[in-house]
Amino acid sequence: MLRGGVYALLFKKLSIALVVFTSFLYSTCHVYALEVILGGQSIGIQLEYDGVMITGTYDISIDNKTYNPASDGFQAGDLITHVNGSQVSSISLLMSNVEKEIGKNNDITLTIFKNNKSINKTLKYQMAQDKFSTGLYVQEKLMGVGTLTYYNPNQQTYGALGHVLIDNKLANVEALEQGSVYNSYVKRIQASSNGNPGEKVADIGTIKFGTVYKNNNFGLYGKYDSLLSQNVTYINTATQDEVTTGDAYFLTVLEGQTVQKVNIKITKLKKQATAETKGITFEIIDKEVLALTNGVIQGMSGSPIIQNGKLVGAVTHVDVNNVKQGYGLYIDWMLENDN
Repeated sequence: MLRGGVYALLFKKLSIALVVFTSFLYSTCHVYALEVILGGQSIGIQLEYDGVMITGTYDISIDNKTYNPASDGFQAGDLITHVNGSQVSSISLLMSNVEKEIGKNNDITLTIFKNNKSINKTLKYQMAQDKFSTGLYVQEKLMGVGTLTYYNPNQQTYGALGHVLIDNKLANVEALEQGSVYNSYVKRIQASSNGNPGEKVADIGTIKFGTVYKNNNFGLYGKYDSLLSQNVTYINTATQDEVTTGDAYFLTVLEGQTVQKVNIKITKLKKQATAETKGITFEIIDKEVLALTNGVIQGMSGSPIIQNGKLVGAVTHVDVNNVKQGYGLYIDWMLENDN
């Protein structure tokens, strides 16, 4: 048995908090205003590894001696791609291949992808009552929750998050770009405090509405098969020059699947000739929302920002030192990436 269940490697599902603190430059591209379908819904995201990811290690006993795979160089972020030459793409396949090799009394060699190259490592394991433990925690998908920004009916594509989805604990992992998006249900809110951003605690649903083909510093993009709601609002997007300081609002889900309006004041704008994050600085002024969240919380990423009847951008970051303040990405840069 691998720790955590019979014949099961421990699979820790991640409900990733969606706040990132990076910026990235793209080449200049003139973006024209479009009519899109407004988002604001909570979404669940599953991105697929090309193998099975190691997320950590634990102690096992071999020949009455304590052993931890970390001593042999196994570490979080390593991707297991093969067992004795046979490719593995899921935990169940990894588990069955290891079990099969143990049954044959074969030595087990794992092919690991790390630091952009493949290497082979011997897998040691503990046997007890016909069950085996490897000392490895693993997962087969990167999972997270966030907010849908818009649907683009012209291309049947969508944009969400406004930043990359990545597990920052796994240093060897590059951004994943294949996966699926689902409905999501917000169960409760953990409020923010300065130095400690809060989050939406949400479940990922079972209704798949689209696929992912791009996950980069400016958001998550893909094709949609259906809309999360048939009650849709069409809206024109604003160019960067149309955005002004002053009153605006964004749409997000704070309970269940109900999209609600959050009043903000845009306090600062950074004019950008090329794509960058944090172009829009805003402050939440909605007293009802502040009573619940105390500021910007993780999971609001992707919430569409509306001003003067146009979609101007998406919420992307929280100011950790002043959680009532947040940052947004101009919608221009999301449209540029939506292809």
